[in-house]
Amino acid sequence: MGDIATYLERNFRTAPQLAADCSIAPDALYRLVDERLVPAPSYSVSAEGRLLSKAFGEFPAGAATPGDYFHPANATWVARALEARERLGAREAHHALKARFQHNFALALRECDRTIFRLADSFTDAGQLRAEGIGARTAEAWEAFLDGIYSLCVADPSSEMSIARKEVLQEALNTLSNDEGEWSSAEGKARVGLLIDQYAQAAMPFSPLEYARSSRKRLVDDLREKLGAQ
Repeated sequence: MGDIATYLERNFRTAPQLAADCSIAPDALYRLVDERLVPAPSYSVSAEGRLLSKAFGEFPAGAATPGDYFHPANATWVARALEARERLGAREAHHALKARFQHNFALALRECDRTIFRLADSFTDAGQLRAEGIGARTAEAWEAFLDGIYSLCVADPSSEMSIARKEVLQEALNTLSNDEGEWSSAEGKARVGLLIDQYAQAAMPFSPLEYARSSRKRLVDDLREKLGAQ
């Protein structure tokens, strides 16, 4: 799997690199983060050689260069935030971006409910919204988005749909992995196998420090082995 320094170099951008991608200064990028307009860095490496993962906590950083690390797809959200901030100011931009994200995420969840896995807390059998469930899901998603968690675990966190799709695939596999009755037929095994393949594409590979505790190990590698043994 390589080391953490190689993983970060291959999959993430330092603050100066992402700022350059967006044609802004690093200070301007951090201002957007502080104003809660774009995702925070998913990883930070301290001068003392500690890696902070927003999803898994602290680890020895090995040879990783100190600094903050952002998913390159965050450039999409930076562009959107810069436009909103210029038009509305920081405070109103936050509210507008939050409303847009939550609206689009709800639409994405509806599509995933229809095509991937039923989200009974958020949609009726007829596809109508359940306000309490969808409200809780979209509020939680917005906070995880800003905290940099999706940028750590979603392969392409550049849209609400790609984030929602990964999350629903994970929810589906978490449920099905504990219900071997779903695997009792060739059709059921094929369905679980397809979901595993789709999740493998939607999720990040995770760093070598995180892999043992990651959903990729549990829901891709371990579950494929379990499925093959049935």
